[in-house]
Amino acid sequence: MLCTKANMVRSIQTKIKRVIFARMDPGEDVLESIEAVAKEYGIKSGQISLIGAVSKAKLGYYHRESAEYKHFMVNEDVEVVSCMGDISSHEGNIVVHAHMIVADESGKCYGGHLMIGCEVSVTIELVVIETEINLTRKYDDLTGLNLLNIH
Repeated sequence: MLCTKANMVRSIQTKIKRVIFARMDPGEDVLESIEAVAKEYGIKSGQISLIGAVSKAKLGYYHRESAEYKHFMVNEDVEVVSCMGDISSHEGNIVVHAHMIVADESGKCYGGHLMIGCEVSVTIELVVIETEINLTRKYDDLTGLNLLNIH
């Protein structure tokens, strides 16, 4: 763990266990598909990245005052220019935490927290880098979120 007076950064080191590549087909839900890949391969923690295209994107942001996720829809074909996140577990359940940026035909970008409701239009190419350690999440009173449990 690295700590300084100005801030406290918590960190942990691990090695790569394996790398999994997956392809999603039209009509699949992006978040549900990532969870299905994690379950199929028994992945408990890792890093994810993906690119491709969706016919609609449901993205969100965490509203601190109400302590809940708000969401919005992009109801058109858009390119996924970036999506990255992690896989961990909370109370025995797989948790995928990812943020996605999509761009329309004019290049206008929309970004936020990946929510259920992002539907693959052409394809999504997913890369999962599984780690040797098992990351877990723990409820944090200050934020009201289940944060990575890094000692």
